[in-house]
Amino acid sequence: MYRIVPSADLRNKYSQIAQFVKEKHEPLVLTKNGEGDLIVMSIELFEEKNAELKLYKRLAENKIDIAKGNFLSASEVSKQLSSYIRQDNTDLINELRETYLKARETE
Repeated sequence: MYRIVPSADLRNKYSQIAQFVKEKHEPLVLTKNGEGDLIVMSIELFEEKNAELKLYKRLAENKIDIAKGNFLSASEVSKQLSSYIRQDNTDLINELRETYLKARETE
């Protein structure tokens, strides 16, 4: 449940509101004339929510692509990767290898 405060508190108690949204890591609803008017949240929470929305959008787009049959099979992807690796991409291969090794270390 969101914490609800009158919009006048934003002017009169800005420091307390800022501290609350940063510490609790949740949005706060400001009311005007007893009705919800604005949401206040920390930049960190806003960025997280924005990233979540982008992810959900990407997942929805991918789901549509799959439904339309716009995807590659595992063997097709493997063929494309093999073809790409056969080219002289030593720097890219080394970079991918380092990324893979780092990911395995964190597991």
